[in-house]
Amino acid sequence: MIAIAVHNGIPAAHFEIWNSNPFDSLHGNQSLDLLVLFPLQGLLVWLALWAVKAKAWKDFWKGYLVVYFLSFLSKWLAAQKSIKSASLGDSIWAILFGAVLRNVMAGSPQPDGRSKPLPPWLKVAQQTELYIATSLVLLCINFEVLKPLAPRALFVSWIDTPSLFVVVAMIGTSWLKIDFQTSMIMSGATFICGSSAAIALAASLGAGKKADLPIAIISVFTIPSIIALPYIAKAINVGPQVSGAWFGGCVDSTGAVIAAATIYGDDAAVQTAAVVKMVQNVLIGPISVGVAAVWTQREERRMRALHNSLEDDLLRSKSDFKPVPYRTLLWSRFPKFVLGFVLTAVLFNTVVPSEDRELVNSFSFMVGEWYSTMSFVSIGLGLQFHELRREARLLLKLTSLYAIAQLVDILSTLGLAYIAFDLI
Repeated sequence: MIAIAVHNGIPAAHFEIWNSNPFDSLHGNQSLDLLVLFPLQGLLVWLALWAVKAKAWKDFWKGYLVVYFLSFLSKWLAAQKSIKSASLGDSIWAILFGAVLRNVMAGSPQPDGRSKPLPPWLKVAQQTELYIATSLVLLCINFEVLKPLAPRALFVSWIDTPSLFVVVAMIGTSWLKIDFQTSMIMSGATFICGSSAAIALAASLGAGKKADLPIAIISVFTIPSIIALPYIAKAINVGPQVSGAWFGGCVDSTGAVIAAATIYGDDAAVQTAAVVKMVQNVLIGPISVGVAAVWTQREERRMRALHNSLEDDLLRSKSDFKPVPYRTLLWSRFPKFVLGFVLTAVLFNTVVPSEDRELVNSFSFMVGEWYSTMSFVSIGLGLQFHELRREARLLLKLTSLYAIAQLVDILSTLGLAYIAFDLI
């Protein structure tokens, strides 16, 4: 569909930068595309929910109107000149707007300390994992762009990431006493690709709700990296390609990477940063599959050990435990977006004409970013302020783990970028 739109000369929708008049951002045909994009994106999600007969799927359109409106408002606000200069992207506003709405609707805590649940019509539109997975599937990996820089980009983004994210996760578990699943999600999201990696790892670990806090932390603390790293690179005389590889390897999301490279102010830095980040994004798939395989084996062994620890055969026979084949367990945890991601890459590089690929890639990225913003709204809808106060210790521990992971990532990536793009 995107390729057809591009072939017919339809531009990718975006907001123009505005200063004092918000309606200045709506000038041009690009913003009119949203009138078509809005129902089409909702229809795709609705079809997915209908296919699995999700609870209250018939009322999805009501919640979708709210989620999309908050996404629209977030992107609109992020296009304001001063806000954009401060690198306050739409992810921050989307989480904030979602959280404010959630807490206004929840009202005062109930006697048991819990908030009122979201109404079913809004809950069914809070599809964090589905929105992020869709945005990942829409990442079009252009093999022609990768070829010139791929070996060095692989060196920068694949050497340290798989090992260091596990090491730092173990530090979070043993030193900061964070549960292993949350520690893995926090560390993986920092080293790989922010919210996308957090959702993918949470799905692989069977811990979907544990991704919300790490994503919120990363969304806030990515901003200093976007602003500081380009100026540090300039101050210590790091060349454009090394700087681009550095930003691409240690800044958390694709949009933030491009923003950092743009602040640096060199086309070579922007191109290198984009390629390194593209290569690192590919890493989400194999790492998610690997984590799913290892974690499923661990769960199977634990359940069998629990069953075998029962005192006698009579108790075992009365146990509810029924052995589940490993392949069945693995498929239930397998991150299905990986299949879509691979299929998109194959189709993009075989079916789409080479002269259209840059525009198709840009258009797909724009659509994926809208889904990503809706996922941030959904995360905000899951954040309750009074519960965050109760989880203040966990919040502090996760922030500390993020700081450790980010520092390690910044230093190791700078070293690898220097070796790959300056020494080799």
